[in-house]
Amino acid sequence: LVQAQTRWWRSSLSHCVIPTMSEYSEALRVLGFPKGAQPTEEDLKRCMERDALKVLQKPRMSAAYTVLMQCTSSRKPKRAPPPANNWMVPVPLLHEPETPPTKQRRTDSPDPESPEKVQTHPAAQIFKCLDEELSRLGQKRWAGDVDWNEGSPQVSANDVTGARYSGSAPLEKLRKSVETGAGQQLTLELLKQVLAMASGLLSARWVWIAGAPDVLILQNKEILASASARRARFGEELALFLVRRNFPSYALPPAPVEELDVICLDLTALFSAADQFLAECRLLRRPAMPLAEVRQAVQNRTDRVLNQQLLMQLAALSDGLLDFRWARPKFQAPAQLDVVQLGLANSSQLLDRKQLEERLATFRAAATSAAANGSLPCKEMPPEPTGKVQF
Repeated sequence: LVQAQTRWWRSSLSHCVIPTMSEYSEALRVLGFPKGAQPTEEDLKRCMERDALKVLQKPRMSAAYTVLMQCTSSRKPKRAPPPANNWMVPVPLLHEPETPPTKQRRTDSPDPESPEKVQTHPAAQIFKCLDEELSRLGQKRWAGDVDWNEGSPQVSANDVTGARYSGSAPLEKLRKSVETGAGQQLTLELLKQVLAMASGLLSARWVWIAGAPDVLILQNKEILASASARRARFGEELALFLVRRNFPSYALPPAPVEELDVICLDLTALFSAADQFLAECRLLRRPAMPLAEVRQAVQNRTDRVLNQQLLMQLAALSDGLLDFRWARPKFQAPAQLDVVQLGLANSSQLLDRKQLEERLATFRAAATSAAANGSLPCKEMPPEPTGKVQF
């Protein structure tokens, strides 16, 4: 209501005459202002909100507000123009060149290797032969896993599942075919360089076969499955290191002397994967995880199977770091064996990377100390309870 009255008074100012001093004094007296006062527009708005009903009922009060609004609008000062800036100096615009300048190469930087030279490099040839031989072994494994019976849904002419099957084989089994195809002797140092530049496409670890250590080379097709795309990715990495003139080396531990050393390496990798998996589950507020899920996660991350013998050795060496306990997750549900992290301040503590590395160093020291004694300890799993079990 007050806004409507204000708009009406403002629209009527254009055709109203300026009031006299007597009318102005009378308006001040009617509205209760002291004699000689000069109310502002904000003061009048507040008064109109207070006297909204009286304005509608008393014509004298409405006329008084009209008089004061006319005088208030006439006292508004005009906006002065901004002062001139005498310090402003006009600057002429520069025309852009018709052709942009070309980027000059630094004289001290080496030129990138040509694609032909990269593909003919010994490391590229070694990677190509290794990848092709492992893919062939993966296809052979896929052919053994597929159900070839008539009417099976797995048998299809356009089935691409086999192309994603990764292969693995010991180095001594691959050496002859790789050296023949690449025309280059496959040394351990050259193999480490190829594995480092493969950027996860290939990996390796020590195994014990026929009473001697050997390097098991594993293929990873989760990143890239196509042979051409894998060779292109390796070529990009190789070209980068050729420009730097510095070749990386894969972090492969020293050759083990006996089979016990290989078992310690496997246990260290299994503990690291399990501890990392449990730390990630803590972020989801799951401090305890079933042993079956831990086994599956460890196998996916390390390509190692956590069998019962390794599980008992892992439980013995991780004393104070991991705990295995039975729990019943739901009412009337069967009890399950859970894995829980120990050595934490409270059940809700989260582990960062540094703490995980410290826990791994503790486990590695325990495994090394046990291997120096000539045998690894074992710890039996707790027996399954028959009564009620809770967390």
